[in-house]
Amino acid sequence: MLWYSLPVHPAPATRTAPPIARWRPQLETGLEAIDQQHRELLQDLARLAVALGAGSSGDLPDEPLATLARHLIKHCQTEESLMKEAGFPERVAHANQHQEVVLRVRDIQYRRMKGQPVGREALADLGAWLEQHISQADRAMAAYLKSLHAV
Repeated sequence: MLWYSLPVHPAPATRTAPPIARWRPQLETGLEAIDQQHRELLQDLARLAVALGAGSSGDLPDEPLATLARHLIKHCQTEESLMKEAGFPERVAHANQHQEVVLRVRDIQYRRMKGQPVGREALADLGAWLEQHISQADRAMAAYLKSLHAV
C-alpha cells in the first residue's frame, strides 16, 4: 500500500474548558469602583481556574485562593458601607448574600487545608453565583444608589 493511500485521521481537537466566569457588559452596574472590584473578582477566579488546570494533582493552589478571599471580603465591605450610608432597603438581604458567598470561599479554603480535592466544579459554582449576584442584586443596589444622586 502506498503512503498516500492510507486513511488520514486528524488528531482530535483539544477542547478547552469554558471560562469559569467572565466579565461582560451585562454585568456593568454603572458604579465604576464596584465594577472594577467585580472585574478583579472574576479575574481572580479565572487565575484560580488556570492554576487548577496547570496543577498536576488537580488541587487548588493556596495563594490565588487567598487572593480571591481577600478581594471578596474587601468588595463585600465596600458594598455594605455604600448600602448602609444610602439606607438601601434591601441591605440586610444583600449582606446575607455576601455572607453566603464568603462562607462558600471559606469552605473551599477549609477543604483545601484538610487536603480534600477541590475541583473545577466548585469554581464553576462560585462563578455562576457571582455572575447571578452581580446581574441581579448588585445591579438593583446600583440603580437605587444612582437614583439618590439623580434627585
